[in-house]
Amino acid sequence: MHFKRKLLIYIVLISALTLSCLFIIRNKDKIIDIVIPFFIAIIIAYTLKPLVLKMETKNIPRSLSIILIYIVLTSAIIATTIFIIPELIANTKEIMDKLPEFTGKYQKLFNSYISNIQSSKWSPEIKNAILNEIQNGSGKLQDFIMRTLSKGLNTTMKAVTIFFDLTLSLIIAYYFIKDSKSFRDGFLSLVPRKWRNGLINTGREINQILSNFIQGQLLTALIVGVLEALGLLLINSKYPFILGLIGGIANIIPYFGPFLGCLPAVALALIESPIKALWTIIIFSLVQQIDNAFISPKIIEGKLGLHPLTTIVAVLIGGEFFGIIGMLVSVPIFAIIKVILKRSVEAIV
Repeated sequence: MHFKRKLLIYIVLISALTLSCLFIIRNKDKIIDIVIPFFIAIIIAYTLKPLVLKMETKNIPRSLSIILIYIVLTSAIIATTIFIIPELIANTKEIMDKLPEFTGKYQKLFNSYISNIQSSKWSPEIKNAILNEIQNGSGKLQDFIMRTLSKGLNTTMKAVTIFFDLTLSLIIAYYFIKDSKSFRDGFLSLVPRKWRNGLINTGREINQILSNFIQGQLLTALIVGVLEALGLLLINSKYPFILGLIGGIANIIPYFGPFLGCLPAVALALIESPIKALWTIIIFSLVQQIDNAFISPKIIEGKLGLHPLTTIVAVLIGGEFFGIIGMLVSVPIFAIIKVILKRSVEAIV
């Protein structure tokens, strides 16, 4: 009887979760537009809250602490805009201006490979099989590049929306940090008393997951991005800042991130010379080894409690339905779902 009840609860919870996922997938564009300010606000809140709590121990009111941090952050953003952003914009503009030149060079390389294959002594069947695979792969790669560029340019055109979302996120984050205890107490007052302890424990576990993931991954991404940019500077690579930024952000994506972050740098280096591309691969590989051996184990103290296979599946599902954003947030979301399912079953059974 006990087993049947537990099985029924699992079926109900999984069915509810499946229906929720279907609803989200069908309305993903609208949901993303609504969720993005809150998503950014959560990142800001978890990043700044430790500092706010530290300032609170110095008898500085929480509201004033948040405002002071916002002032410092705004000053830092302005300084970054003055000194670094122009370099990033210049790098991006130069890449876009030289895109036809890059495409032409890759077309020449592609044609030379085709000529070498055609003039080889391989049998016609092998030649045709290789050429068909190359042409199919080339077409898919071209479509992927055009889609990526199109999305990038589309995002650039939405600068006003991005600014509005960021401003709204800062306001939401302010109240998340300032009134987090009030939100918690208000929510618990709506819940039957017998369930409150379970919800508090679940909330603490979710809070720990988000804290470990957001704070740890942001700091890791910053260190990895800086190391990659410095490495690219050492080999006199073009666009080191923007490529380091891409590498650092991509590093947040488990397993696939380092490879995705390395691709743009290697592609641009290959245009200059194969040796430069090889050095670029060595630099990114070395930084990744440093990250795996020293940076991540030291910074990300807690683990999300997911099996590596589950993590890979989470990233693939997130990427398939929600693109890059889905790949970035899928792992903590899966970890949170696991905690909620586990605690729900424990509470009911």
